[in-house]
Amino acid sequence: MTSQPPPRTARPRLTTLVTVGVAATVLMSVLSLLVLVDHFAIDYAEREAGLRLQQLSWQMRDSLNRVVQKATGDVQLLTELPQIRDAKSPTEIRQVLESLQKTFPDYAWIGLANPDGSVYAATQGLLEGQDVSGRAWFKGGRDKLYAGDFHPASLLGKKLPYSADPWRFVDAAGPVRRTDGSYRGVLCVHMSWNWARRLVQTILTPADQQYSADIFVVRGDGTVMLGPKGTEEKTIGSTSLALSQTGAPGSLKETWPDGRSYLTGFSRTGDLNNPATLTWSVLVRQPEDVALAGARALERQILLLGAILGVAMALAASAAARRLTRPLNALSRNIEQRSGAPADTPPDALPPIPLVDSFHEAQVLSQALAGLVRNEQDHLGNLRGLNEKLESTVAERTREIARKALLLERALAQEQSTQRLLQERAAELRAILDNAHDAFIALDPGGVVLDWNRQAEKLFGWSRAEVIGQPLAAMVLPPLLRRAYERDMRQLADCGADTVLNRRIELTLCNRAGQELPVEVSLAYVPRSSGHLFIAFLHDISERKTLFESMEAMALRDTLTGLPNRRALMAALTEAIQRASRLRHSCAVFFLDLDRFKQINDRYGHEEGDELLRQFAARVQHIVRKTDTVGRLAGDEFIVILENLHSDNAAQETADKLRPALQQPFRLKTATVSLSASIGIAIHHPDDPQDIEMLLNRADRAMYLDKQNGAQQRLLG
Repeated sequence: MTSQPPPRTARPRLTTLVTVGVAATVLMSVLSLLVLVDHFAIDYAEREAGLRLQQLSWQMRDSLNRVVQKATGDVQLLTELPQIRDAKSPTEIRQVLESLQKTFPDYAWIGLANPDGSVYAATQGLLEGQDVSGRAWFKGGRDKLYAGDFHPASLLGKKLPYSADPWRFVDAAGPVRRTDGSYRGVLCVHMSWNWARRLVQTILTPADQQYSADIFVVRGDGTVMLGPKGTEEKTIGSTSLALSQTGAPGSLKETWPDGRSYLTGFSRTGDLNNPATLTWSVLVRQPEDVALAGARALERQILLLGAILGVAMALAASAAARRLTRPLNALSRNIEQRSGAPADTPPDALPPIPLVDSFHEAQVLSQALAGLVRNEQDHLGNLRGLNEKLESTVAERTREIARKALLLERALAQEQSTQRLLQERAAELRAILDNAHDAFIALDPGGVVLDWNRQAEKLFGWSRAEVIGQPLAAMVLPPLLRRAYERDMRQLADCGADTVLNRRIELTLCNRAGQELPVEVSLAYVPRSSGHLFIAFLHDISERKTLFESMEAMALRDTLTGLPNRRALMAALTEAIQRASRLRHSCAVFFLDLDRFKQINDRYGHEEGDELLRQFAARVQHIVRKTDTVGRLAGDEFIVILENLHSDNAAQETADKLRPALQQPFRLKTATVSLSASIGIAIHHPDDPQDIEMLLNRADRAMYLDKQNGAQQRLLG
């Protein structure tokens, strides 16, 4: 007779343990992910918001600089116009000024003031005759180009048309000199502050709608010139304002006087060392809770997704556990019934041990239990051994299942981490491309646009949504280059990377308005699993070409007189001799030298000497024909090239005109001087040797003979 087994403590079922374990694992994963998001995503969102606000500040700064530069440029252009410099009446000047005002209505008032400060001529005749000598623009613009800071309208306020906003101006002024070099007065442009308000409507309104951002333009004394309603013409103080006044752009998190925390981007306009610019601080702020709203929403979404995922996985784990443990539960019920049966219960009355075929372990267990029951009385010891072996096998399989579940969980976590990393890298790459200084374009083998960054939008005027999927040739290439471009793309597609040189080449492309743009292009071939693509970086070189052309022009000009220098004269003389031989006309070279120039230079100073040279050059240019060339060789030596001479007497007649004109007094700043010039003439005939040095030496010797004859005449006189 077998003894009754001792009572067992109730244990949780395998289904419950698996379900609780899976749910706990998912919960821990979600909480860990939430901590990581809170640490990294918030910091990343704060940096991104700061960079975005800083870029808005740069955009506003660059727009303000461009408008001020345009105003000072217009003033400089007006001061160079002959209609302004040598006008005989206010009406002539007023017509020019009003023509410019119609073109740029933001110029509320344009006027020319006499040296004594009285307004000589102005648009619509406003303030003509009034004294403006005490105005900052008059004082600042007397001897240089000057930009006046933001100020209210004092004299013009009641004369200009009514405006909903009070009249406020930014000034641009510069000196005006007549063609003969005498001082004419100061020309000034009062630019209405309405242009800045419109600029805010184009930059501030989109930014406010998208980011709830505020833009402040602050004068150097802390006065708000542009800002949200209620802040204009009030003084503010903040850390970002102090930092922007140092000239360093950036962004920071700070608390404003209203007690709210903001992210603020800042920059400064103008140049402290350039009086033709204005130094204003540009601040762009955004409430911190708005800037980080996306990251907070991401936290909530992750928490909600984790909860849903935990519930779903717990339900799935519970169902899987029930399915896996159903055969074991059937065996355990039968065993419990047999164990709980009275000891004298006949074997036939006991519930049979079912044979389970669901999976190998259950099958082995059921067969073993059946054998053990049949041989229970005779093989009790063997039954215990088999039972221990079975428990060991079950434990091993359970550990194996747990290990595989852990490996699966780690693999899933690794996959999620890899997906997040790929998404972050894609976002970083997108941000790098959008904020690159060069335009970026990706093309498929057929030349269709696959990608297009923000710099490409600014350079060509086409938005990314408009060009994606469109052929590049139709968008940016001039018609004459499209056929060559299509041929080159076919060659690149056929030959692959072996023919692609990673070097920069210069091309001329067209923007959306049809304007040609010189760009520097770097093209690269990128192989892919499904083919290949081409990527190109394009850099606008318009400013570089303009600078090179300006430097080349400066290299051929004398800096003091503006005449062609020695290098330009040699080139002009070579061309003149060649034309003379080709057209069968004579040409002449005058070698001019100022008599007693060194004495005047030593007596009155180098500045007066330079002024004398400028007036001398202007007189020579005025006497000779416009087709003739006047240049400064060195010091007080000048060269005149006369072309298309029908006789040698024509050169002498020109020299006879020059002598009395050059003997007229020269009015300098501190004195009026009279002197003469020695002129040496060398004539080149069509059949003479084309030797520049020989021709110049002949003119030089003739000049020295003329100088000696003049000295003898003065001694005899």
